[in-house]
Amino acid sequence: MKNTIKYLFVAAAIATFSACNLNLLPTNAIVYEPGGQVIATGEDLLQFEARIMSDYRAVHGGMYNILEDVMTDGFNAAAGFGNNYGSIHRTDDSFSSSDSYIDTYWANHYIVIKDYNVLINALNDEINIPDGAVDLARTVQGEAYMMRAEAYMNLVRHFGPQYKKNDAQSLGVPLVLEFDLYARPARNTVHQVYEQIKKDLDSAAVRLADVAGILQADYPTIDCVNALYARYFLDTEDYTNAALYAGKVIDTKKYTLSNTADKLKDEFRNDAGTEAIMQLYGSLQEVPNSTNVYTSMFSSQDHGVCYRSLFLPAKKLVDSYGASDIRKAVWFSSTDYYSEVNGSYYRGDFQTFVKYQGNSALYSGDVPNGVQMCKPFMISEMYLIKAEAECLLDEMPKAKTTINQLQTARGATKTSGRLSDIQNEWFRETVGEGMRWTCLKRWGLGFEGREPQAGTLNKNAIMLGEYYEARKMSADDRAFVWPVPADEIRLNVNLKPQNPGYGSD
Repeated sequence: MKNTIKYLFVAAAIATFSACNLNLLPTNAIVYEPGGQVIATGEDLLQFEARIMSDYRAVHGGMYNILEDVMTDGFNAAAGFGNNYGSIHRTDDSFSSSDSYIDTYWANHYIVIKDYNVLINALNDEINIPDGAVDLARTVQGEAYMMRAEAYMNLVRHFGPQYKKNDAQSLGVPLVLEFDLYARPARNTVHQVYEQIKKDLDSAAVRLADVAGILQADYPTIDCVNALYARYFLDTEDYTNAALYAGKVIDTKKYTLSNTADKLKDEFRNDAGTEAIMQLYGSLQEVPNSTNVYTSMFSSQDHGVCYRSLFLPAKKLVDSYGASDIRKAVWFSSTDYYSEVNGSYYRGDFQTFVKYQGNSALYSGDVPNGVQMCKPFMISEMYLIKAEAECLLDEMPKAKTTINQLQTARGATKTSGRLSDIQNEWFRETVGEGMRWTCLKRWGLGFEGREPQAGTLNKNAIMLGEYYEARKMSADDRAFVWPVPADEIRLNVNLKPQNPGYGSD
């Protein structure tokens, strides 16, 4: 009897917002049998494209940016933080294979991968390429390839050890390129996952070669593909190509670094800057994922609009910026609003992280909601990748020139091109963007605690203890590789062995 493989769009279960044009969204589940026709018209194809764009937005911003930053050394849990992201922040025994955040991260990425697979495989059948829509089909398939590459990069970065050229055995995550309800895929090696990422990027690059990059692109372009190539090559220790591809994006001169406080505020507060290689759609009707943990604003009868932060910046983060650094002026504040902690109100006593306070176009009323348009690729990251790669190639004058360009724009003190200086710049520049943990892992570094701001200590504004401000993480800490979710292993025993330090499940 013929074994029929069926594909089903299920992203609506996790997508919290839809495409710009609501009329383009499929209203029902779509089933695809290889060799069968599910795309008959250009309109059908646009519906599929709208679905994968909805998927892509669903796994950006919000928790997907928060997890890495609150795990590491830049933030202290505020008193009364309600255990939000508590297991992630402490990485104590509660950080386990049953952790809900870990399970959600894994599951949601595989859900969107399922949808990318549907579209990629359907468009390999000529019957699904409508008359007159060959170019559109090629572009949409290229978008799906790029999105799948990024999804697998996110998964292998978190659930596998750091890529090493001489380690072809360490396990990463399962590669699922076709949907089979009865399949129980085993984990592929980290090397195999990165090989598939490269194949997908190569496929995307061919199909999106003529889709020119534009500032704040809300659909994938060739500049987005090249930015993802730069990440890939940095991860896989190909520093020549990492510098090359980051330089390709920089050299377009379509994206420029903010060099004044007003411009930087426009970039992150108003989503109207000059740095976003890609900026995903958002509106009052289709609200992006919220990064509200850093501000959690509300209105008080006596004090007006106030902060009730769940996480406050640690001393190391606040002190890392020089006095003239525009990032310190724009991304941190101690006086613009009162901060409420356990019923007491403070102003001017400690800094609050306000980079993601919220775009006024994405909330109604007077209280910011921590929602801004997601920016998967920023030009600042390209400068950081290029500088790091040049440094690791021992091209120190080039590394110094590259990192100084970023530092000059930000009003920061210029440094050498040494790796430690570039690492510090990653910390300052990408705070809140969900890159800190990945960077430490790539560098083989841990951290030595989360010393608090003096004001947060004086006002009893933070949680204290071994797993809070005193938490240290060595480079070989188990938390640098996340556990495979226990529920997934119960459903599929082939996902064993579990990562070290989390039991056998």
